[in-house]
Amino acid sequence: MDPKDSAILFTVITLLSTYLVASAYKNLKFILKHKIALKREESVSREIMRKLADDKKMSKKEKDERILWKKNEVADFEATTFSIFYNNTLFLLLTILASFYLLKSLTPTLYPSKHP
Repeated sequence: MDPKDSAILFTVITLLSTYLVASAYKNLKFILKHKIALKREESVSREIMRKLADDKKMSKKEKDERILWKKNEVADFEATTFSIFYNNTLFLLLTILASFYLLKSLTPTLYPSKHP
């Protein structure tokens, strides 16, 4: 396919793919963040308490707020990383499968222009 002749088709498919992948990132990250936060809560709490053990001036409430903030930071980072990895892998797999199995049986709808 000549890029000049198919620019509109390429643009539409690129925009649609970008929107779908971005939505998938956001949705999976939202789902994973809570699960990861629950799993990492104890280890993050232990780490923060060990760091703040020498600080006698800090109140229990402030320590709990720091633990919560760090837990959310760790969960957000891990959820983002896994979401990007998972969605990119899935997108690549679906693209490969579509190009080899679904699209090979279709005839092109846009034929290249005949240039002399």
